[in-house]
Amino acid sequence: MRKYIDYMKIGIKEHMVYSSSIWATFLSKIVYLYMQFALWNSLFASNAGQSLALNHEETIRYIIVATLLSTVMECNVIQWINTEIQTGNIANQLIRPMDFRTMIFSKHFGTTLIKTLLYCIPLCIVTGVGFQKPIVCDGQLGFGFISIIFAFFIQFLYSLIIGLMAFWLIVTWPLNMLLAAIYKLLSGSWIPVAMFPDFLGKINDFLPFRAIYSIPVTIITTPMSQDSIIRNLIVQIIWIIILYIVMEETWKVGKKKLVVQGG
Repeated sequence: MRKYIDYMKIGIKEHMVYSSSIWATFLSKIVYLYMQFALWNSLFASNAGQSLALNHEETIRYIIVATLLSTVMECNVIQWINTEIQTGNIANQLIRPMDFRTMIFSKHFGTTLIKTLLYCIPLCIVTGVGFQKPIVCDGQLGFGFISIIFAFFIQFLYSLIIGLMAFWLIVTWPLNMLLAAIYKLLSGSWIPVAMFPDFLGKINDFLPFRAIYSIPVTIITTPMSQDSIIRNLIVQIIWIIILYIVMEETWKVGKKKLVVQGG
């Protein structure tokens, strides 16, 4: 257990190496939040948003929480695995007396913890001061935190699966770029899923992406019945199980196909 805690500390330290990068990331989040705020305000001010599924205030609450969630939900597992394989370092990682996947998770968890402290909490303060209306449904906040935890595991498993594909694809960045664009759209991090056209919404019901952003953000910001909340949490649990099974199979096949470059 101690060795995994050490990797968690490594994830924290690596993220804090460059203070300028921390400030740049934080400021970029503020700029992105402001741009989203201005865009949706302009849309509703022009009456173009009158036919949308969410009203003005619901949409603003959604994009605020989605932006806050994005600060801790971003995952660099794919890039890290690609780098390890291309440099040949993966050989050393695999012979260490620890589980490779748990090691990656520990490092990612450490990075997420420091991102929460450096970005998410300060952004919560900024939005609390700038947006003078209630943002969350207090009675659903506990379920929202549970949903965020589930979403964190779904995001990690999804990223790990794509990263492990590099064991036989060697380079996965073209696939990652394609899937990242699809993921950003369908997860609800850019646009609330409730605003999707019917056909796109039905397709999205069979994909894991909405379980990463749309479900937790909706639970936190939109009044829902307890039955509806439980159903959404069950959807997340099902996707965790499915993605874990896929990850296990990808891991078994990938180890046999691995080709190491560099080193």
